[in-house]
Amino acid sequence: MSSHAFAEKVRLPDWLSRYIDYGTQGLSGPELRQRRTLNVISALIPLSGLSYASLYLTTDAQGLWPAALAVSLFCIFAIWPFIAARSETAAWIFGAMMAVIVQAILVWLLGRASGLHLYFLSAPVIAIVCFGTRPVGRLIALALVCSVAMILSQNLLTAPASFIRVEDDLLTFLETSAFVIVTGFVTLGVYVGFLNADTAERALEVEYARSEDLLYSLLPREIAGRLKAEPHTTIADSLPNVAIVFADIANFTPLSARLDPRRVVDLLNGVFTEFDGLADRHQLEKIKTIGDAYMVAAGMPNSCGNPAHRAADMALDMLEVARATSVALPEGFEIRIGLHVGPVVAGVIGNRKLFYDVWGETVNTASRMETYSAPGRILITPAARAQLGEDFMFEPRGEIDVKGIGIVETWWLTDRI
Repeated sequence: MSSHAFAEKVRLPDWLSRYIDYGTQGLSGPELRQRRTLNVISALIPLSGLSYASLYLTTDAQGLWPAALAVSLFCIFAIWPFIAARSETAAWIFGAMMAVIVQAILVWLLGRASGLHLYFLSAPVIAIVCFGTRPVGRLIALALVCSVAMILSQNLLTAPASFIRVEDDLLTFLETSAFVIVTGFVTLGVYVGFLNADTAERALEVEYARSEDLLYSLLPREIAGRLKAEPHTTIADSLPNVAIVFADIANFTPLSARLDPRRVVDLLNGVFTEFDGLADRHQLEKIKTIGDAYMVAAGMPNSCGNPAHRAADMALDMLEVARATSVALPEGFEIRIGLHVGPVVAGVIGNRKLFYDVWGETVNTASRMETYSAPGRILITPAARAQLGEDFMFEPRGEIDVKGIGIVETWWLTDRI
């Protein structure tokens, strides 16, 4: 919750809200939280000092006025936010010196029986919650100074100063309240520290899970696992029997020219999202999309016994998805599909935008089949026809002269048996 929202919820005065937010412009994250904590403590310490001054004066103004004057020095903490806004180092030194010096004066005045030396424990805690754990050297130095001050107070300041008149009942009250306040404050500081650590760990877990999901959306799970286990190893696999499917929206260029850009994106997103679902259902690996073309493979990264069958099933379902989707467009559209089976090489390329890709003559041939296919049809090669056997229905297309390959006998894949 922001300080503005907090102020509105509890109806803080505007001047107090501005005071709490002073010097926070441009800060975020831990720095913002620490600065607001410093500002709040800067308001609470003077209030605490004034309350103790009132206690001393109402109890025995003549005998305790030096203690009331000394504890009123804590009101100087009200300028702490203004120092911090200009120099965090100066604010750190100011806070440490004020906490140690003023507290030492009070212990000297009222003695160890007052229990005021216990407040030395709070100085390092305040430093951590207001400035974080860095620099460590300052924290260690402050902790040592406070420890020495406590030891000296315990052993040397055994009684109040000679010019101070204080009743035992007041000393007992001060000691009890100091113990309760310091214990509560230190406990709160430790709790906040562990709470922030837990929050940070949970945030890291969320970010880790998000990065894992992103990695698995870019790479097959098996490949991602290998890459994480051996990040500097080149991943390149020779796969003997992989079915490659290419699909392309026929006449997409003139179609996209007639449609609003948003409708073009919505069309591609809708069709390709459906194709992604088909790939998951038929256990194929989506390789990539290139413009209006969609490439998917069966039998990789792990080999399977019937890659051609899985690819054929998906290709037929892709035609159905295209037919169903085209109904929403007045002009409609159809896709061309090509399918081929054979050996490929697959691997991960890039070091920033990782990409799992596949290469080889099998890929080139499948791409050519898509190019020579027809809208609403699936063109396959002899290798794919041989693996599909009698489980599907075909129509001979005959021999075609494929650019870069030569004469290839081809068939239309029409349906399942």
